[in-house]
Order: sequence, then C-alpha cells, then structure tokens
Amino acid sequence: MVGAALPSRRISILQSPISTDWPQGPNARLGRVVWPWGVKILSRPDPLGRELGELHPEAVVVTVRDVVGRGLAPHNHVYNELEKGYVYSSYLQPVRNIHNTPLAAVPSEGVWAEVSVPYVDARKEAQPDAAIVYRLYYSAVFKIVEVLKAAGGSAWYRVSDETGVRMYAPAEVFRIISSDELIPLSPNVEDKTIVVYLKEQALSAFEGKAEVFRARLSSGALYFGEDGQTVTSGTPVGGHSIWQKRFSRHMVGGTREAGYDLPGVGWVSYFGSNGAALHSTYWHNDYGTPKSHGCLNLRPEDARWLFRWTAPLVSYQPGDITVQWANRGTLVDVRVEA
Repeated sequence: MVGAALPSRRISILQSPISTDWPQGPNARLGRVVWPWGVKILSRPDPLGRELGELHPEAVVVTVRDVVGRGLAPHNHVYNELEKGYVYSSYLQPVRNIHNTPLAAVPSEGVWAEVSVPYVDARKEAQPDAAIVYRLYYSAVFKIVEVLKAAGGSAWYRVSDETGVRMYAPAEVFRIISSDELIPLSPNVEDKTIVVYLKEQALSAFEGKAEVFRARLSSGALYFGEDGQTVTSGTPVGGHSIWQKRFSRHMVGGTREAGYDLPGVGWVSYFGSNGAALHSTYWHNDYGTPKSHGCLNLRPEDARWLFRWTAPLVSYQPGDITVQWANRGTLVDVRVEA
C-alpha cells in the first residue's frame, strides 16, 4: 500500500501536457511510460514508499540509474531512479532521443531504419499538420522508400508498411541500419539450438552444449483452456524450427476487447505453426512474466542478436525469408521446466 504524499512536494506530471522537448544524445537516459493507466513516483524503491507524484501514459522522463529495491511483482525488483523519486522499471520503456542526418535519396529497393526517438507521429502526408496515421515508437523497424521535402524545406521519409498504409515522418528521427550491422553471428556453426524455459521466462542459445547467450522474455499469457481447468498458453511447447524471418512486421490481431495493432515490430523469427515468433518489443518492459498472445517478447537488442545468430540467414534486401521443411532453420525447444 502506497503511503500518503505531502501536497507541497507533489510532482504534478499526470495533468501536464505531453512534451517532446526531450534531452538529446546517446548519453541521455530516458524512459517512456508504457503502463496505460499512468504510474506512481515513489520516494524510495519500494511499494511502501511515499507517493511523490504520477506520470501519465506516454510521458518521457530522464532516468539517472537503475537500482534494486523491493519490486511490485516477484519477477522484477529493479526501479528507475529519477531526478526526484523512483519508478518501477516494468512501467518504463528505456529509450533515447537521437536525431540523425537525413539521406539525400534512397535506392529504389529502400533502406532499413529504426526509430531513434521516444516516439513520433507518422502522418498521412509529408506535412506536420497532416492527419496522424500511427504513432511510431523507439526501436521500431521500418523500410524507408522515399525522401521528400515538407513545408519549410525539412526532409521527411515515406515509411513502407506491408498493410499498404502510407506513412510519412521527419527523416531525422530514423537511424539508418547498415547491412554491416546485420552480419550473421557464427554462420558456420551448424549445431545451434534455442531452449526456452517457460517457468523461468528465459531462453538460452546453445552452440552444441555451450551456452553462448541468455535473455529474459515474456511468453504467452496463461489462461484456462477449453476444459476450464487446464492452464495453457499461446506459446507452443516442444521442438519447432524457425520457418520465416523478417526484419520488420506489422502485427495485427486479437479480439475487439483485447486486440493489438503494432507497426514496425522488429527482428521477427517465426517458429510456431500458430504464428508464434521471437521478436522485439516496444510496448512493455516487463520481461520475466507471461504477457503476450503466444509470441516470445524480447528486448530489442536481444531479439536482434538472436535474429543474426539463427538460421535461416536473411539478406538485407528484401529483408525476409521463408523456408520449406527440408531447409528448416534453427531449432526452438520450448520447455515448461528447465
């Protein structure tokens, strides 16, 4: 239970308008609120800390460092220290605000890029007052297919989306991804396996019997199956091989009550016949507990490492590949227990 806050020291952020005047540069640590109901700023890294204020959804704040305290949930005890107070780290997406030099032109096949600011509103036309189509978030991956000039002469990119939606955004908010950054890791090693431990909400990458990588994840959320008794998950258990990989995917699905519409999901490796995949995540930072519709949610840097390490290999253009069973890719062994 959160203690009462002193009104004279309360930080009134919840009611403030959203600001985009964020500190810039690779050394500016920022966090974007991804909890849809806003979050509490506490006087210490503990649920019993005194409430100093609130942050509204989408608010972006400077984070000083990460500290270990007493978590709101047993899988995570890390808090982000702010200039005044602490926020539970599961509620903040770690972001940066890095502006880039726009390209003068792009090749006909396009180039890949990632959003390098906390968020940007993509618009129907290359104009700052045009209708908003989607909000694009830090680390989301897109193909850039055209450079245009907006009013005032600023450069804008046309962002390709496989749904056919035309989107435009200021060019400076996209960091171009070079092909050198995606050189495969250990391409000559044939004996590769990803072992997923659902109970631990973690995975390990093995070359033979040697563990070469480990990461926390969020698998399919637990729910009662058709019999009303058995707890099940959308993440398929057992051995599966990666059959499709894509630099980026616009993921849409779910129900009217629990649907999702997520453009630019990066580093997608499909392994399940039900569409389950390993992929980057920008809509939460709550790894270590089941949260997804069946996919394995990963930190962007972890998803990208696995994308480079696993088979099949993907060329920069077109940025995706699908293989048949005879040429199946890296084995993903999903286990309930370790």
